[in-house]
Amino acid sequence: MKKYIIASSLAIAGASGSAFAQEACSTYAIQRGDSLRELAMTVYGTADYRAIYDANRDVIGKNPNIIRVGEKLKLPCVETASSSAEDKTEAEKLAAEMASDLVRAAEDRAAKAIAEAEARVAVAEAEARGATAEELAEIRVNAKSEIETARAEGAALIRGAGTDERPEIRDRQALLITGGNYAPFTDEDLPDRGLYTRLIETALLRAAPEQSYKIQFVNDWNSHLDLLMPTLAFDATFPWSRPNCEELAALSESDRDRCEAYNFSNPFYEVVDTFFARDGSGYEEAQSYVEFAGTTICRPEGWSLSHMDAVGLYEPAITLMRPDTPDECFDAVMAGTADVVAIEAHLAVEAIARLGYDFELIENPNLAAIKSLNVMTHVDNPDGEALLETLNEGLEIMQQSGEWREIISTALRYQMENG
Repeated sequence: MKKYIIASSLAIAGASGSAFAQEACSTYAIQRGDSLRELAMTVYGTADYRAIYDANRDVIGKNPNIIRVGEKLKLPCVETASSSAEDKTEAEKLAAEMASDLVRAAEDRAAKAIAEAEARVAVAEAEARGATAEELAEIRVNAKSEIETARAEGAALIRGAGTDERPEIRDRQALLITGGNYAPFTDEDLPDRGLYTRLIETALLRAAPEQSYKIQFVNDWNSHLDLLMPTLAFDATFPWSRPNCEELAALSESDRDRCEAYNFSNPFYEVVDTFFARDGSGYEEAQSYVEFAGTTICRPEGWSLSHMDAVGLYEPAITLMRPDTPDECFDAVMAGTADVVAIEAHLAVEAIARLGYDFELIENPNLAAIKSLNVMTHVDNPDGEALLETLNEGLEIMQQSGEWREIISTALRYQMENG
């Protein structure tokens, strides 16, 4: 049975790690209990594991939080990897260690529960070798159910880790997560790591200058909602759109789940959501949503469908395609496997130019909608509402002082000048 180690950037699963003798400029075979964070701390003296992940994307895959026992990773020669650790204060280090210990203990218990379930399943399968096909099928169903139950119980343990013990948000380091490739809002190569990142950092500074925080980039956006936020590895994630949660019955299942599992900040920014189609297809000139009936509409996975649901653009009226990236949507339209791309206008303009589809993919000017971009905290996080109140307070201060507009203007000017 293939073993997976699911590790947040804060904690490791299973037994204690085995990477303590490792050095940069070498290779290392992953063992049970390892995590990229622990490996980075040991080799480079920093919890920032991006150098390791970037050097091993072809091995690890899209989710840096899932590593597999036996995988051989390259540990690159990174001279400046320890600089971020030197910048941390002792208080920040202590807060991070406290949070790490609490979640690690819960993940240890979760890993043990899963391992015990897997062991019982192995015994059951061995005993079933002489069983009939029907009996074997029933055993496998029961085995799968048992493992899923153990995993659910493990997730509950992690979510509950430290609920009664960890310090108030103002007395510890707040941990926020975002992702890249979302210009001009979030990307590590942008000034201030993006417009939205700068807004969040400034809001915290204005409302609570004493609040210690860290913003981590994990570019697999889906992992934010599927793993990292539900297990409370992070306190908040940004930027995400808020569906119309006041009308749950009209929402898609994913948007309903978002409304029920998350709380939202006030909007820090608004964007235009619109539709793109091939020139000459007729969809680029559609005057009403009814004209999209029967089409295949592509919208990247993880992006809210709220504005589409509100106007009847849901299955079976249309066929929905949900790849991982916006680029895949544009390629699908050019290849003829999709008819329309539902996307944010600013992101589309950049992607179309980069992909060389200028004058071939056209924005429909008639069917645009405005949506907000917010910070989200999980409803199970006992500090979530306090953090959102702090961010909202900082946002109000920035808007009243004119600092919000200054940050926006500076970032958009840079985007126009640099593409």
